[in-house]
Amino acid sequence: MLIPIRRSYWVGLVVLVLLLAACGASEKSDTGKKQATLQPTLNAVVSTPRPTFWPTAAATGTGTAGSAAATLDGTELITLEGYALGPETASLTIVMYGDFQCELCARYAHDLEVLRNRYPDRVRLIWRHLPDTRAYDKSGLALQASEAAAAQNKFWEMHDQLFTHQSEWLPQTPDQFRVTLSQYAILVGLDLVRFDQELSSKMYEPVITTAQQDAAILGIAAPPVLLFNGIPYSGSDDLNGFDEAAQLAFLEERFFEHAPDITIDPEKNYRATIVTEKGNIVIDLFPRDAVVAVNNFIFLAQNGWYDNITFHYVLPGFIAQTGDPSGTGRGMPGYTIPDENFNGLKFDRAGLVAMARTQGVPNSAGSQFFITLAPLHPEEEWDEKYTIFGVVVEGMDVVQSLTPRNAYDPIRFPNPAPGDKVITITIEEF
Repeated sequence: MLIPIRRSYWVGLVVLVLLLAACGASEKSDTGKKQATLQPTLNAVVSTPRPTFWPTAAATGTGTAGSAAATLDGTELITLEGYALGPETASLTIVMYGDFQCELCARYAHDLEVLRNRYPDRVRLIWRHLPDTRAYDKSGLALQASEAAAAQNKFWEMHDQLFTHQSEWLPQTPDQFRVTLSQYAILVGLDLVRFDQELSSKMYEPVITTAQQDAAILGIAAPPVLLFNGIPYSGSDDLNGFDEAAQLAFLEERFFEHAPDITIDPEKNYRATIVTEKGNIVIDLFPRDAVVAVNNFIFLAQNGWYDNITFHYVLPGFIAQTGDPSGTGRGMPGYTIPDENFNGLKFDRAGLVAMARTQGVPNSAGSQFFITLAPLHPEEEWDEKYTIFGVVVEGMDVVQSLTPRNAYDPIRFPNPAPGDKVITITIEEF
């Protein structure tokens, strides 16, 4: 249970990313006029189980104003743009394929707007239509109303109106809903005559078919579908899950290009002081037993990686873990280091400091580390599995007093108490 420090949201599924990037390069801004480009973020292919909406081939092509052209198996595709809110320079771009009559879509839209307001300069939202007219009787009409509003630069106002009052119009017949849409048009400040004329002429009806064709090409079965920086979102479907994914995306801005070169002298002595809000924890490091881990720890400490983070996992009688600025338990510094777990050291007492890594994945440690709160049971095979690189020599009482917390179990602990803060880590050589 230690340690998901993989880039689980941000690596893999590259075929899907390439297709989505080609089929949706152009995005409308919140005014419906300015065009922007959503670029794929991946540069590696990894072996990943295919989700249900994995495409069968990649598409290539360039976008044009009003549509994006692409080819799939030699067939030209005309795909729809999205509507965007937020800066093009945002660290995280979230694309939502949605339907206005979908109740889960309404909840997603609300939570994503909360997330964008929470990080207005760092999150960008893009809406793309995914009308499920087989499941919803008013889906196509709602889509057309949003397009008619977009023609008057009021897409997001209509988007919000439809979702905010969704429970009011869901029970209505399509004819009743058509009357309601005119009322909404007045409320959001549209030219009602133009709005009614465009809906009556069904001029936006072809958008329904095009959007459905786009979804079929991508193998998307039903809304909602979310992409976080081009990767299908697979976390918990609530605000906490979205925020966690955002924190991991923000952390990427701090990634280092590679693991640090060895700069310490393994024949010297090194001591680390973890300054926490509950007091200091002093650790003697073991450079002769784990030179790579100690060098890495010192490098990260001296570069401020550990400043103002929390102990995100604390289980009394077991371990206390930190080292992830995202606070999710899945953050890493952009690289991994090799294990040094066969150094003869055993998890036979409290106060041992060791590198955390992805469970069952050798050489996957990065920045997270844990302190034992008791001897770890030999039958669980802790020895020779995780690299021990130090021991607490002062402040074990501080370690034992850390607030219990579990960031790895959002089901049983959906809203964990804030972890105790690590203010900084200082290094002394002697």
